[in-house]
Amino acid sequence: MPGNAYEPDTLNRLYRTGGGDPVDDGRCRLRRPRFESRWNGLLLPEDRDVAENRGFNYLMVEPVGLPAGGAGEVLVIFHGLNEGSYARMLPWAASFALRLGIPVILFPLSFHVGRRSNLWSLQDQTRIASHRAALAANGRASPFNGRISDRLSQAPVRYVLGGLQSYFDAVDLADRIQAGGHEGCRAGASVRFLGYSAGGYLALILLLDDPGGRFSNGRAALFASGAPLDGIRPGSLFIMDDAAANRLSAYLQGRSLLLDTVDGRHRKLVEAPARWLAEVLFHGEGLKDRMEILRDRLLLVVNPADQVISAERAASNLHPATVLRLDLGVHEFPFTTGDQLPLVYDRRAAATRTMIRNVRNAHQISPAYRSAFDRFIHDVSAFLFPGRPKPA
Repeated sequence: MPGNAYEPDTLNRLYRTGGGDPVDDGRCRLRRPRFESRWNGLLLPEDRDVAENRGFNYLMVEPVGLPAGGAGEVLVIFHGLNEGSYARMLPWAASFALRLGIPVILFPLSFHVGRRSNLWSLQDQTRIASHRAALAANGRASPFNGRISDRLSQAPVRYVLGGLQSYFDAVDLADRIQAGGHEGCRAGASVRFLGYSAGGYLALILLLDDPGGRFSNGRAALFASGAPLDGIRPGSLFIMDDAAANRLSAYLQGRSLLLDTVDGRHRKLVEAPARWLAEVLFHGEGLKDRMEILRDRLLLVVNPADQVISAERAASNLHPATVLRLDLGVHEFPFTTGDQLPLVYDRRAAATRTMIRNVRNAHQISPAYRSAFDRFIHDVSAFLFPGRPKPA
């Protein structure tokens, strides 16, 4: 498909160097709006003072020809668990921006991407991973997942608390956009969501809960997401190690704990999103009823080869939503490589060196997956913005 950004090398360089604002590569412009979260009080006391998580810049990709008055539509993309960079999503964002002629916002979840402090440095994570790799029967420890594995092993409740902060931050972002307070967007602009992996659960719960009727006409595409708890296998060198995955799964199995994660001041506030999280994770009756209403406003994009989020369990969980099946690579790098990731991180081993080589240019779409990527961009665009003509 002409126009898709398979190798946005210049855009990636501009993103990584963090130079002036705005910057562009001749086709797409990058902006870094500022955001202050009002919801740090939902977190554990020891997490509330991480300044980077409270105030941060996020990323917006827009076509250089965007009208001065802004667009009447915007796409918000939520990333996956343990995301440290937007690099792999730059081709997605740039391609949607070019195809639709609208801004695309890449918004970080709590303690992810630009919301991380220097505690997530490679040196620090390497040290943690070395310690965790020595734990009995613990596989998949790596410098990429050391910090999140350690944090979730210590307190798996952080998964829910961070999700709740992300939920209310996303509501605030939508309010800013619709009130006309967001650059590149006109007042009343329609907000659509694309959620990848963990970000898909966030987008889903926003539509399920529909706080204040904000998203009563909203649409979302869920990519590699939406399975119940028994269809999720988060152990991965790029997500979390096996010990952390087992600890988190055991915690989530205690369903009542989903409603006991915050203090009394916030209990009423979080009841609805926490309840919908439980409905999704355990395929509750409420989810079945609500999906009959949302069936035409949710698109589920699945990869039958996905080893982290079961494609079939996701489709069953969110029936009767429309399902788009694409033959892609591994869950963590769906448009990059189909080689399964090793179970052990060892720079001396050929499997680890091959993995690193395969994902080194994750901001590029591999030629092997460009046809599937074209369909992804086309079908998701057509679903989220039906009837919208492609810009000239």
